[in-house]
Amino acid sequence: MKALLHYLHTELPAALRYALVAVALILSQHAMVFLAFHALGVPLGLDDYFWLFPIRQLAMLPHMSPFVAIGGFAFCLGISGALALLSLRRAARLGRGGGLALGAMIPTLQILAVLMLALLWPRYEEADPQRIGEAAPAPPYPLAIGIFAGTALIVVAVAVSAATMGAYGWGLFVATPFLVGLITGFLGNRGHVRSMGDTIGAVAAAGTLGTLALLMLALEGLMCVILILPLAAILAIVGGVIGRAAAKHLVDPRQPFYSIALLPLIFLLDAALPPELPIATRAAITIDAPPEAVWASLSADRPVREAPGPVGLAGLAYPVAGRIAGTGVGAHRHGEFSTGTADERVTIWQPGRALAFRVVRQPPAMEEMSPYRKLQTPHLVGYFDTGETRFDLKRLPGGRTRLTVSASHVLRIDPVLYWGPIARWAIGQNVSRVLRDVQRDAEARQDKGLSAQSRHGQYHAQLAR
Repeated sequence: MKALLHYLHTELPAALRYALVAVALILSQHAMVFLAFHALGVPLGLDDYFWLFPIRQLAMLPHMSPFVAIGGFAFCLGISGALALLSLRRAARLGRGGGLALGAMIPTLQILAVLMLALLWPRYEEADPQRIGEAAPAPPYPLAIGIFAGTALIVVAVAVSAATMGAYGWGLFVATPFLVGLITGFLGNRGHVRSMGDTIGAVAAAGTLGTLALLMLALEGLMCVILILPLAAILAIVGGVIGRAAAKHLVDPRQPFYSIALLPLIFLLDAALPPELPIATRAAITIDAPPEAVWASLSADRPVREAPGPVGLAGLAYPVAGRIAGTGVGAHRHGEFSTGTADERVTIWQPGRALAFRVVRQPPAMEEMSPYRKLQTPHLVGYFDTGETRFDLKRLPGGRTRLTVSASHVLRIDPVLYWGPIARWAIGQNVSRVLRDVQRDAEARQDKGLSAQSRHGQYHAQLAR
């Protein structure tokens, strides 16, 4: 009864104050989006998505200015930080820890976190005589500030480097995760040095929250984050360890932040000097069918029936079907990929001997996993180009054919030492898949006696002479 009276007289007014201020902060995001739509002269639908996740409506605007996007994202980040600090104070009053308070940084989850913190009863604990004189536990505020700073740095870096400058290189994939760990580790340990486990946990929390923010703000897709995760995790942990050591040795608090000023310069260099890594791929397979059947399979309008395998699971582009309009050099070839259609031109046409085509216009290099119906991040187009693909057929004894494929690509994303092996693996998987599919189809044509007649009504036995 005494606890109930104390709650009604003391805790209930505090809970109401917290709820009112938190609701006002959350609704300010809705007001910002409403004003942005009004200023741009675009009608705004007040549906469930608007109330649960207002910034999503702004992110889905077609042809949105990057300055409007960055301004909106910066506003929401500021609101998230204010909610986190307010919620941390509320959580400390309740004696419940800061887990829910950090949830107030995430759009949509903000509503649930605020509701739970407003309704929770305080946890009353009697003093333990054995613990009198022990050092007070570390306050949660520095750790939360470090996590928020790391989260904000991730979003700002991607918005400036990728979305605004179109720069995918050392600044975004190397410097940014290192600085996220450095800043998070330094701020989280200022005034009270925490354990290495707590520091790494804070760095991981900043990375996780930053990833969620990128997905919800339509700045990146999940697969790109997964692909860079091994490198980014190592760099962020190293940065966190260094940041903790800097805080432990009472380094001037301004020094770790000086390095952030170098990020825009690194982004500019990445944008002005993108890499040009040529990737040449060559593979071969022996097919139990004559060159006429293999040529018929190569030139036919048909789907690729082999399963895409890990490349498809990763969201990377893989061939789905091929169709050639016309014959001879200059004929149009339409390559259907999982991400769209490639416009290709035939450069070599030697029935039964060789077929080559060059890509004139290609679809996006991958299809991102995102809560949005369509995500157009810059790295999907122009950072990985396919040049010419050539198939050579060699007649072997016993009615067999040696089919060799050569392909050229160009990768324009740094660091190439990291992305190069991933690109080579994906290309190799696609090439092997196409070769197996041609093998299966050509051998089936030979077994069914369909190899003699081509799709153009000519006999390949005559063309191959």
